[in-house]
Amino acid sequence: MISLLVTSVFSGCLGSNDVGTEELDIYGTEYKNPPLAPDFNLENQFGDEVKLSDFSDKVVVVAFVYTSCPDICLIISSNLDYIQNNLDNYNDSIEIISITIDPARDTVSHLSEWTEKRGYTWNHLTSSNGAEIKSVWDEWNVVVDSSHIDNSLPPEGKTLRFAVLFPDNTTLITDNSCLSNYTNSCFSGVNAFAEYSLESEAGLNYDISNGTIGNWTENSNWSWELYSWNISDENWTIVEQNSIDEVTMQTNLAWVASNSNISLLPPGQDCNGHGWIMGSGGSAHCMCDEGWKRPNGNWLACVSDEVNENVNNGNSSNQQDSGDNTNPHDEALLEYEVGHSTVTFIIDKEQRKRVAYSGIHWNIEDFIHDVKVLADE
Repeated sequence: MISLLVTSVFSGCLGSNDVGTEELDIYGTEYKNPPLAPDFNLENQFGDEVKLSDFSDKVVVVAFVYTSCPDICLIISSNLDYIQNNLDNYNDSIEIISITIDPARDTVSHLSEWTEKRGYTWNHLTSSNGAEIKSVWDEWNVVVDSSHIDNSLPPEGKTLRFAVLFPDNTTLITDNSCLSNYTNSCFSGVNAFAEYSLESEAGLNYDISNGTIGNWTENSNWSWELYSWNISDENWTIVEQNSIDEVTMQTNLAWVASNSNISLLPPGQDCNGHGWIMGSGGSAHCMCDEGWKRPNGNWLACVSDEVNENVNNGNSSNQQDSGDNTNPHDEALLEYEVGHSTVTFIIDKEQRKRVAYSGIHWNIEDFIHDVKVLADE
């Protein structure tokens, strides 16, 4: 659920392993003539000034994200967390930095609260000076569409679904608003979400400790089972209630009677094949704009209808039908995914842009391999 548009325009030529140094075994896309990465002076979540030049003797990972983004940025941040925790003996040689593209909301105090809650310890940078941070985006060739960021805030409309499938196979669907406007935590847990959705909004008697929802109370023949909507696979998965500590903008739940027909449970999210619903009221729209669809059921990507048709027909755009010598790496890095185009940079010890990973569909282990290779260089 993202209405952000971040496109990356690369200042250096991208190609093979010709970087003017000894050829390395790199899995990401390398800059052919690595340009110097522009320096910056921003504030981290602790209010400390941080410059890129502070880490001239390290390999630096730089990602452009924002905390109100409910999908792609969360995936990037989760990837960075995994990377940081799996650097083995390279922690002292590698620095991770996240730079916000939404400084109005990603203040120092908010970043402090947000990173502490998630256990993220690397530098998350912002600035109260809009012109200063905008110059960073410009120098790094990151184009930010602020109107899309506004739409990607947790909307005031009904977006979180709590459903019930009763023993007689009747269903109840409630689509509910997030109770928090500026964090991704909407409810403190399953019961808080259920009480708000089913009791307060739908007017049902909800006493799950007694096994009661509405007019139905579990007995020796059946019991209530909790299901969570799996965004990636687009299906319902049974979960333990205590496994969900907080309800976020991606959480859609259902209580299901164990003797019911699970196939009758409505989907957790839907937008007519165009991803989930963004925004609210008159600005509500599908994640993929008109003319764009999710390719082959991939929930997090958007491609044009034409590309989608070609893929489904087996006519991949990566196939070389004639003497086309286009570097597939160049194509991948400039691939336009509506609201999802972003890049994560790896900066070498000489403060040069050496490697870029486009979007979110990259292999984390490959990324870890590349930062370690550059650390050993």
